[in-house]
Amino acid sequence: MSSTTVETIVKPSKANIAVFTNPAHKLWINEAEPTVEDVQKGESLKQGEVTVAIKSTGICGSDVHFWHAGCIGPMIVEGDHILGHESAGQVIAVHPSVTHLKVGDRVAIEPNIICNECEPCLTGRYNGCEKVLFLSTPPVPGLLRRYVNHPAIWCHKIGDMSYENGAMLEPLSVALAGMQRCGVKLGDPVLVCGAGPIGLITLLCCQAAGACPLVITDIDEGRLKFAKEICPSVITHKVERLSAEDSAKKIVESFGGIEPAIALECTGVESSVAAAVWAVKFGGKVFVIGVGKNEINFPFMRASTREVDLQFQYRYCNTWPRAIRLIENGVVDLTKLVTHRFKLEDSLEAFNTAADPKTGAIKLPTMSSSLARPMLRQSGAWGRMAARRFESTTTSKAAETAKDSASKAAAAASEYSAKAAQGLSRVASSAGPAIAGAAKGVANSLGKVGGRTGRLVSFVEKQVPTAVYYSKVGSEVAKIVFKGQKMTPPSMTTFQSYWQNVWKSVQNPNALLQTASKVAQQPSSIIQQARNVSRAQVLTAGVLLAECLGFFTVGEMIGRFKIIGYHGGAPAHH
Repeated sequence: MSSTTVETIVKPSKANIAVFTNPAHKLWINEAEPTVEDVQKGESLKQGEVTVAIKSTGICGSDVHFWHAGCIGPMIVEGDHILGHESAGQVIAVHPSVTHLKVGDRVAIEPNIICNECEPCLTGRYNGCEKVLFLSTPPVPGLLRRYVNHPAIWCHKIGDMSYENGAMLEPLSVALAGMQRCGVKLGDPVLVCGAGPIGLITLLCCQAAGACPLVITDIDEGRLKFAKEICPSVITHKVERLSAEDSAKKIVESFGGIEPAIALECTGVESSVAAAVWAVKFGGKVFVIGVGKNEINFPFMRASTREVDLQFQYRYCNTWPRAIRLIENGVVDLTKLVTHRFKLEDSLEAFNTAADPKTGAIKLPTMSSSLARPMLRQSGAWGRMAARRFESTTTSKAAETAKDSASKAAAAASEYSAKAAQGLSRVASSAGPAIAGAAKGVANSLGKVGGRTGRLVSFVEKQVPTAVYYSKVGSEVAKIVFKGQKMTPPSMTTFQSYWQNVWKSVQNPNALLQTASKVAQQPSSIIQQARNVSRAQVLTAGVLLAECLGFFTVGEMIGRFKIIGYHGGAPAHH
């Protein structure tokens, strides 16, 4: 794009800064792409793109989770990563190929880029795109920055709507996607599980759709009180520590004895999903919007005998125009959900507020010019700043120590995982040729001899590769285990001697029986030796035993027993 095609109302002069996190769970601000120079020249724009100056961004629970846990399911933070995906702003540069947007337009950003080639895309359900780039989901950088280049097709005009409401269109889209698919109708008794941001917005949507009676549940009295403030007609129900079945009975009592037709589950918590299944009427529906664990238990037979439909949701599609109309016409009012506001410079405080249930934060925006779910406003006090790491003045020394310990643990786990991979690689590279060579030599011998000699050679052919292989395996596993125990591992010669002794014992069964008899006569000694067996020794023996039995590979067993913090490629939750 040539510089002549770039129009700006106010020429950008402030550095592009962003809120980053990383696998060590740090949070800081640093300069980001595109640079202010690129924005001024328009050279970084690609065909179909516009540059948006972000004015308001909401902090989502997933942003806090990526910061604290470093992952959500298979989505893992593996490097420096920009957070944020609930944003609105002003177009400040337009590629010549874009005709429906112009400089100065106020837009809300739908934070995805799809392939337009796979079946979900071609059938209109692009939230299932197989190659989607979803902003703020690793490794795709998010929107918590001053400027961003984004495809114009995903920048929706919001007219005179406030930037805060524009940022709130993203969580509203989540609720609308659930409403559309679950089929709430006028007069339906509806249960909303969870009074977090998505639960509250879903509540407002159900109210607008004419659902009645409406019951919302939560474990927090403060959130239920807030739900009553924004939707006076709702019946609030505080969840107690009961079985799912008993909890469902209490919920039905809150409905006045009416079983809900639809439960919109907005927590993803196993007990909440189970209670919803128990609560809905025969032929009812439990629609799960919330995100939970990889696997959960639920009352299968209750759902089966009551013909309860259980459905799930993944993000949204084709919801933004509808969401914009609802806000513009006052059908849904989200302004009260913005409970805190921060400048972009104060992002650390905003994230700490969003992460602390005691603050009562619902939505917090950060602004480039304000967060409540917390919202961050981005102001211009930063100028051309050097990288500035946030250091909390309110975090206790104990918390800092815990973070340092977690960071060191993560580093150690990473080191041991690498060691495991290297060790197993050496097993394959060194044991493999030895096995192949032994087999080749035996095969040549078999071609020349027969009878009992041939059978003997055949037996040796079967034993030699096994002995060589497990000597190598034992050596590598021992190196890993002993490293963790800060001990010196035995040499390869030791392991080979061990196998030789075992072989001699097998050849001389009388000696083996005599040894067993002596051991049997000293039961106290056996018990003491068993007590002295370390966890590492037990796990190592288990790994080798399972491998001998042919159940799993050594690498998989190491992962299963978690000897070294290796989780089969899945992230460790901190």
